[in-house]
Amino acid sequence: MMSRTMTEARLPRRVDATKLVENNQQLNANIDTKLLTRIVDATECADVPVEVQLEFRRDEENNRTVIGNCRTHVIMVCQRCLGTVGFDISSQFNIGLVFSDEQAKHLPKRLEPVEMDENGQLDLWEVVEDEILLNLPEFPMHPEGECRMYKSESDNEPEADVKKENPFDVLAKLKQKQ
Repeated sequence: MMSRTMTEARLPRRVDATKLVENNQQLNANIDTKLLTRIVDATECADVPVEVQLEFRRDEENNRTVIGNCRTHVIMVCQRCLGTVGFDISSQFNIGLVFSDEQAKHLPKRLEPVEMDENGQLDLWEVVEDEILLNLPEFPMHPEGECRMYKSESDNEPEADVKKENPFDVLAKLKQKQ
């Protein structure tokens, strides 16, 4: 069967995934990132649409799969200087569509299981949002040398010839008095 492509300006939220697999359907569309509340909550700013490309098909072992990728740009808070820093986020994924945990156990390791409802419906926004969240940096920071905190520390380094005070000097003086 020949693969067909469905291109939309906006990715539908819920789809009949079993039907899309049987028709070898491809989706190339965007999601308004402001509608993905978990991403909005996890970032300082997420206003660049998520570009999504999905291919629904059966693999060589007859598993229902979704091969896809998504990308966007987010602003997060730098954990060094507390300023803002931007990140290009992208993900490539291979999903195995299942109806139960039992089916998920039998998927090959290369497929990440995603459960559809009993009617074969799938929430695409949730799948894409999960992929973006998994690819956000755990500790967002500017690259070394670009961070205000890093720059200010290097600019304010003490002179090499200034002797640092030893906190144990007080104990040494007390011991000498005895």
